[in-house]
Amino acid sequence: MDAPNILVINPNSSRSMTDALDQLIHDIDRHGTTTATATTSIVVHTYTAPSGPPSINNDADALESANVCLRDLEPRLPQYSAYLVACYSVHPLVSMLRAKVATGVHVTSIFEASISVSLSLLPQDPKQAPSKFGIVSTGEYWEKALSDGVKEFLGLDDVKNSMRFKGVVTTGLNANDLHTAPPELVKKMMVEATKRLVRDRDVKVICLGCAGMAGLDAIVDEALRGELGEDAKYVYVLDGVKAGIGLLKGLLYALPGTRL
Repeated sequence: MDAPNILVINPNSSRSMTDALDQLIHDIDRHGTTTATATTSIVVHTYTAPSGPPSINNDADALESANVCLRDLEPRLPQYSAYLVACYSVHPLVSMLRAKVATGVHVTSIFEASISVSLSLLPQDPKQAPSKFGIVSTGEYWEKALSDGVKEFLGLDDVKNSMRFKGVVTTGLNANDLHTAPPELVKKMMVEATKRLVRDRDVKVICLGCAGMAGLDAIVDEALRGELGEDAKYVYVLDGVKAGIGLLKGLLYALPGTRL
């Protein structure tokens, strides 16, 4: 049978963002972290929405992009073993794809994957500090939207007093700005947001809350060292695209259905 494959979907129409995802995937492969066995390997492909919003900045953009992608991808759904929706939101394309694909074809988003991986990195005792995960995202709209998404995903009544979730801080930039705005502005806003998130020294995992933040880990690391000093080494910086690809590769080996 053909080797299993993952389609990483950029649901906005910005090719530059997909280029950044391609570079990230290339770097993963170059550093030897591609999942492979003697008999099979998993190939990762990328996709850009053919039209629709160039940056997903609210729920209306997300729904429009989901409809565009589903119409375009539906005839090709049997070609892939797993799908990763590379938008850091409760993106409707995830549920749309899950309703269309066959059993054994896995679908997740970088939002869901980053939360799942974050929880696995936190100490078992929530009273042990640092013990929370938090999210650095783009525009102010996402502070409530992502907090509500975490609340729903974890089945919480309220996230304000969560012992696991610190919250969402935003940079004021949209997804497209991350690769088109002056680099010094992007760095300044990312550093400021990161420092706000960790100033209480209770954050163990920082989720990069936008696919457009791929490759910006170094900026967050610098901000952590500036704010926390030596304690920065105890904080994980989690890229949702990496988390999603890793999670899907694991599922394809553990629960392959009929695809392997």
